[in-house]
Amino acid sequence: MKKRNINKIAIILSIFFALSVFAAGVSAKQKTSSETYYLQGKEFFDKKRFDKAIDKYKKAIAKNPKVGKYYYMMAKAYQAKAEIDDAVFFYNKALAVNTDYYWAYSQLGDICFERGEHENAIAYYRILIDKCPKDREVHYSLGRICDVKGDIDGSIKEYGKAIRLQPDYFDALYEIAVNYAKKGELRKAVTFYRKAKKIKPYDENTLVNLGKIYLKLKEYRRALNVLSVALRVNLYNSDTRFHRGKAYYGIGKLDEAIQQTKAALSIDPGNADIHFTLGLYYDKKGWSDMAAAEYREALHLNPDYFHHNRSNTSDHQ
Repeated sequence: MKKRNINKIAIILSIFFALSVFAAGVSAKQKTSSETYYLQGKEFFDKKRFDKAIDKYKKAIAKNPKVGKYYYMMAKAYQAKAEIDDAVFFYNKALAVNTDYYWAYSQLGDICFERGEHENAIAYYRILIDKCPKDREVHYSLGRICDVKGDIDGSIKEYGKAIRLQPDYFDALYEIAVNYAKKGELRKAVTFYRKAKKIKPYDENTLVNLGKIYLKLKEYRRALNVLSVALRVNLYNSDTRFHRGKAYYGIGKLDEAIQQTKAALSIDPGNADIHFTLGLYYDKKGWSDMAAAEYREALHLNPDYFHHNRSNTSDHQ
């Protein structure tokens, strides 16, 4: 009799243990399933299969609606599909769940910037700075807004903050150089273009802009050296050819100046400035008929050319 009771107890205990293990397994599965859906969604997102990603993120949220990153990635997927209103909705949902999920502020700021809602963009970026004061991207974005507003000093200030946080931040170095050039502080512009050039030695825009500033500073050989590198990057940039011509002219090599300017004209034949400059070079050679033809073409392309470009003649005296 005792033996039967012992067997019954053993059976009951084994059943109870099996049920406990099963229940624990089910519970663990429930805990991890939302994360599994999230990871599956992220995999689809990385493959640019955004509809599939959204479907997985929805399932993750259904399992656990209290995780900010699920909403954030859902928003990113909608943004990648250019469904911006849905993206905004889910970025805000991410923040409602987790106000410290600061990248949502960055994305909302970027969306407002692209929509031209600059004050709203600034508001989001300011929140982001409060939450993450060492985020260089935010200062860069604020600099871009200042650019749009024509606030050169504001741009320089914000790009400068981004650079202090990351001294090798190429985009900020480039943009601060552009703004110093606009302000007429050419030496400072050179300083930052050269820093940008160290990071990306063959960035075409950096090289061409630096060459132009050297021309304004009448440092013709430096201009020629930089523009020669730019030419190796892209043989078909009329701007590079045109300003190389000016650099050659500056060091007294008129024939080379004419050659480069003609090459620029072959790339961009509708450019009045190139025709006019070529005319000036022909005048210097004493080829008055050829010069007159270029001046006429410049006027044909732009009847107000001489009225608006008087300074060009003084550049070549």
